[in-house]
Amino acid sequence: MTLTTRLSVFLLAMLGVVLVGFSLSLYLLTGRYLHRQVGERLDAVLSTLAAAAEDSPRGLEWEPAQRQLNLDTSTFGVPVAWLIEDQHGNMLDHLAQPQTADLIALRSQASPTELSAKDQEWRSGAWQLRQRRIRSQSAASGKQPAPAVRGARSPRYPELVITVGTSLAPVHAALTQLALTLSALSVGILLVALVAAHLVCRRVLAPIDRMAVATSSIDADDLERRLPPIATNDELGKLNRVFNALLDRLQESFERQRRFTGDASHQLRTPLAVILGQIEVALRRERPVEEYQRVLSTVRKRGNHLNQIVESLLFLSRANADASLTSLEKLCVNAWLPEQIETWSDHVRAQDLTLQGEHGTTCWISAQPALLAELLNILLDNACKYSAPGTPIEVRLDSDSSAVSIEVKDQGCGITAADLPHLFAPFFRSEETRRRGIEGAGLGLSIARRLARLFGGDLSVSSEFGRGSSFTLRLPIASSSEPSPSCLAAVAES
Repeated sequence: MTLTTRLSVFLLAMLGVVLVGFSLSLYLLTGRYLHRQVGERLDAVLSTLAAAAEDSPRGLEWEPAQRQLNLDTSTFGVPVAWLIEDQHGNMLDHLAQPQTADLIALRSQASPTELSAKDQEWRSGAWQLRQRRIRSQSAASGKQPAPAVRGARSPRYPELVITVGTSLAPVHAALTQLALTLSALSVGILLVALVAAHLVCRRVLAPIDRMAVATSSIDADDLERRLPPIATNDELGKLNRVFNALLDRLQESFERQRRFTGDASHQLRTPLAVILGQIEVALRRERPVEEYQRVLSTVRKRGNHLNQIVESLLFLSRANADASLTSLEKLCVNAWLPEQIETWSDHVRAQDLTLQGEHGTTCWISAQPALLAELLNILLDNACKYSAPGTPIEVRLDSDSSAVSIEVKDQGCGITAADLPHLFAPFFRSEETRRRGIEGAGLGLSIARRLARLFGGDLSVSSEFGRGSSFTLRLPIASSSEPSPSCLAAVAES
C-alpha cells in the first residue's frame, strides 16, 4: 500500500468518524426536540380541557357546551385526540375524530399502574399519551359530594380523568427522512473527500516520489547528480536541502579519497622504484664490499621512509570512530612539556629550542602522553626543517579558563597565503618545499591535526612568507584531583 493510499484512508477514516458523530448527534437532538414539541402540545390541550371543568361544592361539572373551548387540536398536522371519563371509567366526552377510536383502544390497554397516577405520560406503539386526574375540592377535603344523577341537567362528579394523545407517525417520518438525508450527504461527502484526498496527497507527496526516482539514479560513478530542488520552507523542503548537503559531503569525501589513493600510490611507488633500481644495478655484476654497503644503506634509508609512509597511511585511513581514543590520561602539561623538550637534547638543533610562557597555574589536559609527544615532535621537526640552523624555535605554553595552548614558532621560510588552506591535506607539499629539496611525504601535519582533534582540541597555523610560521595546539582543560608531585615541582621551579 502506497503512502498516498494510507494517507487517503486515514483522512477518510477521520472524516467518517466526524460525520457519524455529527449525524448521530443531530438525529438525537432533532428527535428529542420533536418529542418535546409533541409533549408541550399535549400539555397545552390537557391544561385547556382541565380548565373547562367547573368545581363546585357538589363536585366537578363538565359542560363544555356552555363554554368556549379554544383548542388547537393538532400537532405536526395530526389531530390531538382526547376523551373525558368519570371515576368509574364512563366516557363523558371526546373529540369527534376517527383518531379517538385509536385513543380509546390504547387507553384500554394501559396498565393499572399507569392509570392510577394523577399525572402520567406513556407511549404505546406509535402514539404518545398523557393523562390527568382532576378531583373536586369537596372530595379532597373528605366530604361526600352529591351523587350524580343520570339524565340530570348538570351532573356532578367527584373525579374526572382526562386523556389526550396523538400519533407519532409524523415525528417518525421526519426522523426517518432526516436519517436518510444525513446518510446520503455523508456518503456523498466521503466520495468527494476520497477523490480530493487522493489528489491532494498525490500532489503533496509528488516531490518525495521525484526524490526517490532521483536517488535511485545516483551511484558512486555519478556523484554530481542532486535531488530536484523544492522551493518551500516545510519539512519536505528541509529534507531536500539536507539530503543534497549530504550528497555534497559524500562527493567531497569520495573525491578526497580518490586523491588520497592517487597520492598514496605515487608516494609508495617512488621509494619502491628507488629500492628496486639500486638492487637491480648492484646485481648486474660483482662489486666491491663498499659498493654493496652503499646500496644497502640507500635501501635501508628508502625502506625506513617507505615504512614511515605506510604507518602514516594506516593511521590516516582509519575511520573517526576507529581512531577515537578511549584510554585518555590526565596529564599535567607544566610537568610534561619540559620533559618532552628535554628529549630533544641530542638533536642538532637542541640549542635553538626555547621554552617560554607562564607556568604559575597548573594546567591539566586529557591525552595519551605517547601520542601527544608524537604530535609535538611533528611540530618541532617541521620547524627544524623549514628554518635555518641557529635561528630560534620558540615553544610557548599559555592557558585560559577553557583551554591550554602550546605554540611552536620558527623564523623560517614561512608559507604563502595560497598554500595555507591546503597545509593539513595529506601529501600536500608546496612548490617552495620542492624547490628547496626538503624531504618528506606531506603526512606529518595531517597526522598532527588528526591527533589534536582526537584529544578534543585543534591545530591551527599562522604564517607570513619569508618571516616564519607559528603552529598553535589548543587542548581543553580537564578537571583534576590532587596535582602530582612532578607537576608541583614543575610549578615550583617556574
